[in-house]
Amino acid sequence: MASVTQSETEVAQKHGAFIDERRADKGLKWPEVARQMELHYGVKVTADYLSKIKRGHNPLAKATLPVREALRKVLGISLEEWHTETGLYTGTPVEPTAPTTPLRPLTDAERRGWVLPEEEPEIEIPDALREAAEMYGHGKNAPLAEKRWLLELADLDFREEPETPEDWLALYVRLSKLIDPK
Repeated sequence: MASVTQSETEVAQKHGAFIDERRADKGLKWPEVARQMELHYGVKVTADYLSKIKRGHNPLAKATLPVREALRKVLGISLEEWHTETGLYTGTPVEPTAPTTPLRPLTDAERRGWVLPEEEPEIEIPDALREAAEMYGHGKNAPLAEKRWLLELADLDFREEPETPEDWLALYVRLSKLIDPK
C-alpha cells in the first residue's frame, strides 16, 4: 500500500470536511447518500467507504471518477464549486441510469432496502358514471359524487359494465349497503 504524505492527508481531510458539510446541508446521512448514488447513477459504494472519505482515510482524489461525479451530483455541488473546493477533475458528465427525477430524501422503507412499487395509473371513470354522480350525487346519495366511490365503482370488474347513469345508481345503492370504500 502506498504511503500518504502529510500534505496529502491534509488535502484529503479538507475534501472530506467539504463533502460532509454539503451532506449535512442536504440533511442526508451517509447510508442515504450511498443509496442515492446507486439508485440514480448506478454507482455502488458503502456508507463506510464514504465515511472514510469524509475522515480523510480514503482520499477523495483517489476515488474513481464515477464515484466522485455521483457523489457531487447527489450532494448538489455545481461543477464550478467542485473545481474551486477540490481542484479535482470531473471528466465527462455521468448520466443518470434511472429516469431523471429530482433527488429527494429516501423513505424509511427505501433506507431499509425495500423497493417501493410504482404508482398505479389513474383509474378512468366512465362517462355514464360521471353523469350518475352529477345527476344523483346529492341528498342521501351524496357519497356517489365522492372520488372514493367513483374510483371504487370504476375499478370493479364486470361481466357487463353498467351503461346508463341509472344502472350506476342502482349498483351504488346496492354496494353502499355492503361496503364503504376508503
